[in-house]
Amino acid sequence: MIRFENMLPRAFLVGITKIVDMAGPLKTISWMQSIGEELAQIEGPGFEGARTDTDIVYLPIAPFGNEIVEFSRVYDENPPQFNEIISTMSKLKSESDAPWEFPAMSHVLDVLQHSYNQQRAELAGTRYYNLGSKSTLGDTRQYNEEAIERSGLTKEDVSEILDKAFFVYVIEHPEKE
Repeated sequence: MIRFENMLPRAFLVGITKIVDMAGPLKTISWMQSIGEELAQIEGPGFEGARTDTDIVYLPIAPFGNEIVEFSRVYDENPPQFNEIISTMSKLKSESDAPWEFPAMSHVLDVLQHSYNQQRAELAGTRYYNLGSKSTLGDTRQYNEEAIERSGLTKEDVSEILDKAFFVYVIEHPEKE
């Protein structure tokens, strides 16, 4: 049953499927990225999550996690439009000259969350790369190998952090390049 308190998140998730149907996955990705960037502009510079004594930031909770779990229960699985977005992002990453700038996607909402985090980091004068993510719908893990390599960590390092987190990021300071 849809209750008023969870109607907006579910409406947003259904809206994603409708936009994919109307405009395609590429335009939907662009739309979600623009929402994330606008929210970051409103919030201002900074970083979400817990920070280690290095430039590693991790999120011990999954943004939108409850909404994703509830949505998947209602629909028994993710809609095919979500898979279209994920495969389109994967294709864009594989064709990019800067694949480290893409999210390690474990769910479709990672597009929104990643653009939000990147924009807030940019406002703070840094760059932010997603090294890995873990799905709230099981222990599925995704890694951005190119971002991991750029960070100087190993996949095992990132996996160890994902044992206690849902997302792992690294802050890159331009002056350190």
